[in-house]
Amino acid sequence: MELMYEETQVLRTSDYDFKDDIKVHSLFDIFQDLAGRHAEEIGLGYSLMSKRNLCWVLMSNKMEILGKIPYEKEVTLRTWPNEKGRVDFVRDYEVLVDGEVVVKCSSRWVVINFETRALTRATEINYNGEVPSKKNFDSFKKIKIVIPNDKKYLGSHIVKLNDLDHNGHMNNSKYVEMVYNIVGKTASLNYPMIQIDFLHEALLGNEIKVYTFNQDNKIYYVGYVEDNVSFILELGER
Repeated sequence: MELMYEETQVLRTSDYDFKDDIKVHSLFDIFQDLAGRHAEEIGLGYSLMSKRNLCWVLMSNKMEILGKIPYEKEVTLRTWPNEKGRVDFVRDYEVLVDGEVVVKCSSRWVVINFETRALTRATEINYNGEVPSKKNFDSFKKIKIVIPNDKKYLGSHIVKLNDLDHNGHMNNSKYVEMVYNIVGKTASLNYPMIQIDFLHEALLGNEIKVYTFNQDNKIYYVGYVEDNVSFILELGER
């Protein structure tokens, strides 16, 4: 069985902003849920993994926006895993409108033993099916950037109960939503190329301070929990 999962649906009204453009954080949230449903289908979902004291941890998302997702238009959502690394797992996603790919995304995950906090080798995780050969990106690497001292402070966010995920950490899609709300109408996150790396967990009650800077024709948003870099968001052109 080829490990390709597909759904057709009309996206929620709340997935669109005040200009009827799809929200970037809504796409990440949709993809995360899609990955969870596919994982459950192939025996690697939250319920079964937790019985082994294991949990999936998202490390990075990379997305390319190729076209518009019209309001109240039926779309096709697809996801599939790539070949496993030593300890990391890449999963791809697509959004199709009338058969045309308008968004593609890749996510990188690791599996952690939530008692020991140790990484689990990929050989211990079985996909139970044929991995598709298709890959969204030839290169999907960690963001490498030197954060300047003169970065601009934008604001902060206190992690609340409705920010938390299964594991008691701030849900990954909430980081982009947080930046979206702090930036407001003064800037857009709808760039053709978007990547976010998650570097340090944020817990209930933590304050995340958000800064921005430009470098090499790209816009960066970086969040700190105390002195630790929690995430780096990179926006750029193709």
